[in-house]
Amino acid sequence: MNKFYKKYNLKPVINVAGTMTSIGASIINKRSLNSVEEIHDKFIYIDELQKLASKKISSKLKTEAAMVTASSSSALTESIAAIYTKDDLKKIYSLPKMNGKKNVLIQQGHLVNYGGEVEQAIKLSGANILTTGKKNSCSILDLTATLKKNKKNILCAIYVLSHHCDEYKSLDYKSFYKICSKHKVPVILDAASESNMKQLSKYGDVSIFSSHKFMGGLTAGIVAGNKEIIRNLHLQNLGIGRGFKAGKESIFSAIMAIEDWYQRDHKKINQNFDQTIYYWKSNLEKYSKYIDCKIIPDPTGNPINRLRIIPHRTFNAPSLALALEDQNPSIIVRDDLLHLGYFELDPCNLHINQEKMVLKGFQKIFDKKIKFKKINLKDYKKIKISRIKNWL
Repeated sequence: MNKFYKKYNLKPVINVAGTMTSIGASIINKRSLNSVEEIHDKFIYIDELQKLASKKISSKLKTEAAMVTASSSSALTESIAAIYTKDDLKKIYSLPKMNGKKNVLIQQGHLVNYGGEVEQAIKLSGANILTTGKKNSCSILDLTATLKKNKKNILCAIYVLSHHCDEYKSLDYKSFYKICSKHKVPVILDAASESNMKQLSKYGDVSIFSSHKFMGGLTAGIVAGNKEIIRNLHLQNLGIGRGFKAGKESIFSAIMAIEDWYQRDHKKINQNFDQTIYYWKSNLEKYSKYIDCKIIPDPTGNPINRLRIIPHRTFNAPSLALALEDQNPSIIVRDDLLHLGYFELDPCNLHINQEKMVLKGFQKIFDKKIKFKKINLKDYKKIKISRIKNWL
């Protein structure tokens, strides 16, 4: 592996952030990788390949239909477009210009940034945003009142099931779907980072998943659900979906990824993940004067635990996270909770023996073998943005 980084002069990265796009998201499974070799030199009608994807994926998720998009984010934009245009080619060609009913209903706390703004993904379709709920929470009463007041102007509703919404006291996705359906408002369930696809697919007229994050296919989004919406979603390739199109390799890889996913021994895999968590915890507890460690289950129900690192005394979370990142190899932690004073370690994308390298990275800092500079969260964000801006 080190030969690759040296050959192309790239800084090696150890991923304990989980499935974050900015560092490559996930390890490709062998079946998806082999699928590229199988299809790369074949010419094929994409419509037929998408039809095959629909058959294979929907049979696993128990939905009417399914298709593959370039990404989960593009799937969100295209799903809204499909609900608006139906099979009207004139409307498809006119997007992002929308007329009439074009409000997309969403809880205030679901307008998050997951690497990109949910708000922007909605507006790319041409739709407007209609929020429901309060700044910190949304209740059944809030949602019902918004639906009754704006029913004639609501195109569809979106529910974002993500750890990015964890601090917001959301109305649960089952109740959200039930109430919207009662008012005849179609629901898009954005569950890009969720692995319980078969169960979640019951609570959206269409549901969005990543083919890449947990399953390890090539980068792509999967949309599963109502056959009419899926059919019209594919038609968006004649309009705004052109820039969101999935190639033959991504489509075929998604088929293989979902078949591979449902054949894995998840119990054994998760036991191995837990062993890594316990290894870190038992060794890092020696540094209790600097940090506390807690094993935390995934907040949205994915069957995975993570190790929460809570610095204190001379350390704080932003400083420690950056000190790990600035080592060689970089150790990238799950940093979305830094504002609460901690970060987490995710074991799901480690290579053999990298758990030891992560521990060594902490030891270098705590044993004062490398320089440590204390910064606040504001400085941390400035440094991260600066690195993005100055990439070239």
